[in-house]
Amino acid sequence: MIMSRINFLTSLNFTILLLIFLALVLIVGTVVPQNLTEFEYLSRYSADSYKILKCLGIFDIYHSWWLVSLLFLLCVNLIVCSIKNFPRLKRSLSQVNEKLTDFQLKNLPFKVTLRKNCSEEEAKKKVAAVLKKFFHSQKEITDQAGVYFFCQKYRYSRWGFFITHLSIVIILIGGMISSLWGIKGWVKIREGETVNQILLPDHTKYRLDFDIKCDAFAITYYPDGTPRDYKTTLTIFEKGVKQLTKVIEVNHPLKYRGFSFYQESFGEAPDPTGEIILRVRKRGREEGEKVVSLRPGESFSLFDPGWVVKVNRFFTDFVRDEKGEVFNRSFELRNPALELLIFKEGKLKYQTWVFQRFPDFHGSKGEYQFLIQDIKKKVYTGLQVNRDPGVNVVWLGCILIILGIFLTFFFFHYQLWVWIKPKKDGLALIIAGNAHKNRSQFKKIWEEIRIAIDQTF
Repeated sequence: MIMSRINFLTSLNFTILLLIFLALVLIVGTVVPQNLTEFEYLSRYSADSYKILKCLGIFDIYHSWWLVSLLFLLCVNLIVCSIKNFPRLKRSLSQVNEKLTDFQLKNLPFKVTLRKNCSEEEAKKKVAAVLKKFFHSQKEITDQAGVYFFCQKYRYSRWGFFITHLSIVIILIGGMISSLWGIKGWVKIREGETVNQILLPDHTKYRLDFDIKCDAFAITYYPDGTPRDYKTTLTIFEKGVKQLTKVIEVNHPLKYRGFSFYQESFGEAPDPTGEIILRVRKRGREEGEKVVSLRPGESFSLFDPGWVVKVNRFFTDFVRDEKGEVFNRSFELRNPALELLIFKEGKLKYQTWVFQRFPDFHGSKGEYQFLIQDIKKKVYTGLQVNRDPGVNVVWLGCILIILGIFLTFFFFHYQLWVWIKPKKDGLALIIAGNAHKNRSQFKKIWEEIRIAIDQTF
């Protein structure tokens, strides 16, 4: 039972099955958009389909548990297959009969016998001189049956298969490390602003252990007005202490403590501490409108004495979570909203929300109507933030796979035997050879050696 499972794990059928599943996963990951918002998915799929696909991890397929399981099984397949074949290869490399025998000679694909009239000592010197031109080293054995020479080349190319398998396993392990513990997110920082959080693909926030500040943002344009280049000056602070400053641009990131900050985009976003133009009027009246300019936290007086309005909070993209908590979903002005506190004689009378895109929102209260006329904007830089703990492991695997492929396809292990066998009428030079692959190429080498030995006498 155990052996049958091991045989299945090492079988080519299991490998092909895993590769088919992985190919299907890549197709699904390409066809189905990844890491969109819930609203965007619900606009594409029904509510039931969305729940099923989300449960299966289709919307974040490259971090799903079952993809990691497939990669793990492929690793097991390669490791068990390599372990199973290791003793056979080791035996074939170590247990080599350096003395050519008549039985071994029958099974070798390349062999020839040359008749020579000379002494055994003279033949030995001439054969050794020829072999020295083709091989770095040679093994010489003398006994009653004659003199034996054994040579081999590119022996370690036989390990290319195992190095390639090992490299694939290392790459898969690196991929799993990145999938399980890697971080990929985005952050938009206004000029002069400092942040310590990034937005992840699942739209949750990840807190950094340090602060990053956008000192400056610069952009140059082509004559037709299209952007030519844009750069951001970033400074890293840790516990209030400046660590480093770097100007980044596309493909030239800032790297710090395993995180890489890439220049990705730019744009304009509302300044949370900037000015907001607010129009105020009494409900049902068109005349007597009041326009004020103020910042979050500031207050202004209404028409009637003793009435004061305070701008408590400002949201560029207002949304509530499942608990009813209000938060900003993005920098974009998708749903700008103000929270206003209305006071009379210093006492809070009521609180109301003002939405720029929904001025007649039914939740607005009181006899006064508030309208957001304009929101001052500020340039921001868009950064892609990556932490890939498996990248060095993957690089190691890539180096090894290049080595393995190079050994496997550009070299081949071949062996050559020469037996100087005394005969009554002279000497018999038996030349034989074998290659574990690429025998057509080895035949040319074997012929060259045979001709060189023949012409030496």
